[in-house]
Amino acid sequence: MDQNKDVFDCDRNCSIDINELIKFTGHEKKKVARRRWAILAKALKSPTGSEPSSPTDECSVRRISSFMLLQTQQLPSVPLISPDPRIVDQLNKRTWYNYSTQIEDVRYFVNVGHRNRTFSAEDLMGFNNTGNICIWPSEETLTYYVCNNLSIFRDKRVLELGGGMSCLAGLFVAKYGGPKSVTVTDGNKASVENVQTTLRCNKFDCPVDCKVLKWNDASLSGFYDVILCADCLFFDDARNDLIECLWRSLAPASLALVMAPERGNTLESFVKRSEEKGLSCKKIVNYNDVVWSKRLALLDNVEFNDNIHYPILIEVTKL
Repeated sequence: MDQNKDVFDCDRNCSIDINELIKFTGHEKKKVARRRWAILAKALKSPTGSEPSSPTDECSVRRISSFMLLQTQQLPSVPLISPDPRIVDQLNKRTWYNYSTQIEDVRYFVNVGHRNRTFSAEDLMGFNNTGNICIWPSEETLTYYVCNNLSIFRDKRVLELGGGMSCLAGLFVAKYGGPKSVTVTDGNKASVENVQTTLRCNKFDCPVDCKVLKWNDASLSGFYDVILCADCLFFDDARNDLIECLWRSLAPASLALVMAPERGNTLESFVKRSEEKGLSCKKIVNYNDVVWSKRLALLDNVEFNDNIHYPILIEVTKL
């Protein structure tokens, strides 16, 4: 998942356009950074901070924080599948939720642990730490898309990049998509530890591995048939590493599903650089009728910014 680059200001009456952000001077960028730290500090001090994010976040321009595609329910106890005294302490350090979605008459769900605000300085300053805080719209919509298109993953080797503290899309694939195997990754150690704990509280029909992976690390072995990636395009200095990682990891005739908002020119920059590398990119704005209808309903909301809030699907293939 991408960092909180669409979170700029704690003033609930203000908003900052992403195109204006690009023009900021060095002094103005420092102001933005201070405001982002203030938002993070507020979240960490909140007694309800371990709960899933609210559909309305009044602390930033990320006020449209959900398309209401997933339902969350706090679980009364740890949903441990196979008791193991060695990990009970780690399980109890988390608040547990059931994440679910309804597709026609079928309900899909996974159990997810939220860390009870035990972040260290390394967690906060490390690579891609946003996934420790909340579920973002791109991850939500990618998960919903996955559950509507499970046949894509049948008997496939699946990899998720930048899955954050939940790796929701990858876990739903592992539980319901019938893949050959699933590997979920993130560049942040705390996120990976959380997902590794979450794996112990769900049943899967295929081998599931979770590990730390930075995109500039060429040690990832083998090719994957399907790669999932949600909201990982913002940072200029990481975008090339992501493209290189996709190039190394995609098998011939394989597919990467990249979900992200336009967010200024960041998505277009990803597409351009990917195609320069030799990847083929297909941009799909209307990829699901339910998601599209929810977008249309939000267009009249003064707090909804299509450029920031609406995730677009990019199908990436290797030529």
